[in-house]
Amino acid sequence: MNFLHGRHVLLAPNAFKGSLSAFDFCKIVEAEFEKCGLSTLSLPLGDGGDGTAEIIAWYMKAIPVETITKDALGRERMSFYYRHEDTAIIELAAACGLKHLKREEYDILNTNTAGFGVLINHAIAHGAKELILCVGGSASVDGGTGALREMGLTIVNGDSLNNNYITDIKDINIDFLQDKFKDIHITILCDVDNLLCGAEGAAAVFGPQKGASPKQVVMLDKQLHYFADLLHMKTGKEVLHLKHGGAAGGITAAMYALLDADLVSGSSYCLSLARFHEHLAGAAVVITGEGKIDLQSLYGKIPGTVASLCKQQGVPVYAITGLSDKQVTPYFDQIFTLIHYARSVNDSITNASHYLKIATQALIDTLYTSAYSD
Repeated sequence: MNFLHGRHVLLAPNAFKGSLSAFDFCKIVEAEFEKCGLSTLSLPLGDGGDGTAEIIAWYMKAIPVETITKDALGRERMSFYYRHEDTAIIELAAACGLKHLKREEYDILNTNTAGFGVLINHAIAHGAKELILCVGGSASVDGGTGALREMGLTIVNGDSLNNNYITDIKDINIDFLQDKFKDIHITILCDVDNLLCGAEGAAAVFGPQKGASPKQVVMLDKQLHYFADLLHMKTGKEVLHLKHGGAAGGITAAMYALLDADLVSGSSYCLSLARFHEHLAGAAVVITGEGKIDLQSLYGKIPGTVASLCKQQGVPVYAITGLSDKQVTPYFDQIFTLIHYARSVNDSITNASHYLKIATQALIDTLYTSAYSD
């Protein structure tokens, strides 16, 4: 007997950073449900962070384009973006993401986003007129100066030899850059709402995880504020209070001011592209997931957004995650964690596929028990 009554189980996960992609999650969970004769519909999702470009490309049927670029320390590496007609889908982390550096290589004074600019240049040189940029996973806090310099922004620096140009920026010339991109439309998918500067800004919140010392955080915040003043003077656009302005080290604020980029929630964009609202109407149950679900997950991240939409429609929503905070439990019907079955956090990451199968079986048992308890 199928208690779903002709409806499907909707799978709507984000990636488990460092272990499982959203595609991996869907494939594993789908297989476990199929063993029980239960129908699923998979909608892998992203929030603008690592792996989001691949997800967008999957929905748009875009093809990969491989080319040479640079990592965050300027070392040559092969990377790729996606292309569909005149639209290019480009992920910052694919070129100069933190994931490409060893922990001992974190260098906030020299890491930059130049490699991202190389990919963007390649795309427009080959006819792209619409850019969808995924900017999560950056290794730098450079205000986007590395990428923008590659793209045509003239940056006047002082005597510093740092390769993070924001650390000693004095002036900019925007004419060539703006002329080059005058017919290019840019949409940036953001995975955080943070402002450019201040206690919740790019330097204070994300600098330490990229190797910045407390002293360097203060310096970077000061320099980003100075850059914001330059952008305001040159373009007339105020970016200090711009939602999403602190994403990816501030590249979002700079591209908004210089190139009229649209800054949007990566989660909302992907949910719309996947037609989540339409598929939710036919769902008996929704299962979402992410590597860790905490209070931050409730603000623009995939699990929190999915849970909120499910609650609005009265659809039960369950989560499978590596770790979770107790504070988020009320937002889901139940949360299943891989660490509950694993020997350690490292074990849960290394053997995530195995523990995801176990957690899925536990979830299926819960659904059956709930369905037939009366």
